[in-house]
Amino acid sequence: MSWSLVLGMVVFLFSCGGGEKEEGGDPEVYAKAFQIFEQSLDIREEMMEMEKEMKKREIDFSSMKDELKIWDREIIEVPGYEHDHDGSYDRKYHVHNPMKPFSDEEHLAFQETMYIEIQKIYDGYATLLKAALSDEALQEAEEEEADADAEDAEEAA
Repeated sequence: MSWSLVLGMVVFLFSCGGGEKEEGGDPEVYAKAFQIFEQSLDIREEMMEMEKEMKKREIDFSSMKDELKIWDREIIEVPGYEHDHDGSYDRKYHVHNPMKPFSDEEHLAFQETMYIEIQKIYDGYATLLKAALSDEALQEAEEEEADADAEDAEEAA
């Protein structure tokens, strides 16, 4: 996982943009950043279900969970699109991290980077879960074959 990319980008954004949020900013840029942010949250919520499945099957995903904790600490909302708790926000996962003083373009670039990172973590989760399910299916097939062989042996005797 390339968290150095995220950290490098944050340093770059602060050095280039001065770290000052533009007053008002470009609504189209913020709208695009919010769209990417929502896609990241969609993936994150799907991963919550994958985590439940891996826990249920006793699959060790601790190393990937550590990467996800970093992502969880870094993700931020997009200015003008902050959620509230008045009942109209129905996501299972939401963000409470402090806003970073980015310009509109910096927010967009940050959300794009965070989307790439959550997709990489998701791919790791999916690969691990798929491998475990394949192993499980193979083991069940072998057990069924052994049971069938045992039945055949009994019938032959």
